[in-house]
Amino acid sequence: MAEDPVHAQRDRNASCPICASRAQWAFDSRFVAVHRCEDEACSHLFAVGVEADHGLMDAAASDGIASLYAERNERLIDFWERRRFVTGSSKLLDVGAGTGHLARSLRKRHPAIEIRCVEESESLRDRLQGEGFEVAANLDALSSDHAFDAVLLMEVIEHIADPVAFLSRLRRSLDREGRIFLTTPCGELRNGSRTTNAYDTPEHVQFFTEKSLRLAVAKAGFRGITYEYIDALYPRSTSLLSLAGCKRLLKNGARPLLEKLQGARHLTGFIAP
Repeated sequence: MAEDPVHAQRDRNASCPICASRAQWAFDSRFVAVHRCEDEACSHLFAVGVEADHGLMDAAASDGIASLYAERNERLIDFWERRRFVTGSSKLLDVGAGTGHLARSLRKRHPAIEIRCVEESESLRDRLQGEGFEVAANLDALSSDHAFDAVLLMEVIEHIADPVAFLSRLRRSLDREGRIFLTTPCGELRNGSRTTNAYDTPEHVQFFTEKSLRLAVAKAGFRGITYEYIDALYPRSTSLLSLAGCKRLLKNGARPLLEKLQGARHLTGFIAP
């Protein structure tokens, strides 16, 4: 009988990508074998045995996102403006810009805002460039003399093979007073539960906890990350009379309480240099 491809990814000699400590196989998710760092100060969860480009998403997976998140984007920009994270004169970097739905919303709100995008998908880069955005294939392709005061790192870091090196490189592109807005699914709650969507996407290779993400940020040279619950991140249903709309309303209403009791299923917040 052929060996299960996920089972074949198990590696007893794996090293943690955050702290370099020894890691042991923990469990098999649907798509990858997940290992856990043995250092209790880290305890990071990550995939082992995947190809170098495993974290790259198919460009087709981004289709349809713009219409789904249009209303959410407006509320999210409102939130950023209240926090003075984004202004009309911001120099903003959108890492993993995808189809550019968020960049377009920002430019519509603030026509004078300076936006640069990073996107590894060639087809999506072409689309973004066709809409007038400056786009780089990766962080190393960015101009070294340009400093950003706002960086979007939304649903990106879980795809990165070396998150500490990635964050360190991003720090060099950040203005002294700049901040990073980061979101990523949580790999394990404070009570040990893994009932999150971190393992639902084939391309995810890092499964952060509050502890391991905080350590990664510190090792990259930042002062730290401030976690918080951000209601504006979650789309609202336009049809509350539908079953799906009622379920979303109940889910959004229960989320803050569940996070207080169990920890966040989605890690969100600001990183300061």
